[in-house]
Amino acid sequence: MAGTSVEELRMLVAVEQHGSLTAAAQSLGVTQQAVSQRMRALERRWGLALFSRSARGTALTDQGVMVAGWAAAVLGQVDGFERAVAALRTDSAAHVRIGASLTVAEHLLPGWLVAYASESDAAQVELTAVNSATVIERVRAGVDDLGFVETPDPPARLATLVVAHDEVVIVVAPGHPWSRRTSLSPAEVARTPLLSREAGSGTRLTLERALETTLGPGSVAESAAELSTTASIRATVLAGGGVAALSERAVHDDVAAGRLIRVPIEGPSLTRPLAAVWDPRRRLSPAAARILDIAAGPAR
Repeated sequence: MAGTSVEELRMLVAVEQHGSLTAAAQSLGVTQQAVSQRMRALERRWGLALFSRSARGTALTDQGVMVAGWAAAVLGQVDGFERAVAALRTDSAAHVRIGASLTVAEHLLPGWLVAYASESDAAQVELTAVNSATVIERVRAGVDDLGFVETPDPPARLATLVVAHDEVVIVVAPGHPWSRRTSLSPAEVARTPLLSREAGSGTRLTLERALETTLGPGSVAESAAELSTTASIRATVLAGGGVAALSERAVHDDVAAGRLIRVPIEGPSLTRPLAAVWDPRRRLSPAAARILDIAAGPAR
């Protein structure tokens, strides 16, 4: 078998299946001379008489028929191997990795993914929920195919498409002194240590950027505590543990039910875009492009 190519084995099997060198050549789309030369090379390499040649044509010998049968078995394994590799490639293409900030992951992506999963050719989705800065890093590194962020700044070197908007709001529990206030000044909020997410959170950056634009750099107090999830901050505020700036989407039901009190801030706008991001140097897969289409649908 050393030095024997798959192409030569296919030629041998074609001769056995079609009954002649000429018919084998036609089935393979090559010349009869090419098949004849390759078959003679096999005979010399293996030291076997695979063909009997006469004025009436060329036919396989008994040894040739036996070897052709073995060749067919080998080709079956080769074809199976190629199908397996193709399946891996298909699985890779059908697997899409999404990174999303917590606001998007908790309040928008579920609806988008339900809509996408209803499609007949939907790919498997791997979702990672992290802060906006980490989403941007993952997309730049090629870890995620598509990201969703809530930062006020368009990230450099990434394509961006705004898919929705959100507002950062100040909330307290009903018993908190601020619960009876009709508004707060930017200075009051800036000097008050808040419950917040870690640095890199789009919600935190939106508030700090708005306050520092009004009051100047370094005007915002250190956080009272940094918690890793919106849910943990919300639970702490509900328990009377302090003041927080959270996504309006995250606290809408609590505010409507009176479990939390929203206190407006005078002056600075705390509206921020929710945007899809991807690396323009890499072509979006069909799955990622379709999820982006769904996200960019009717305004939410």
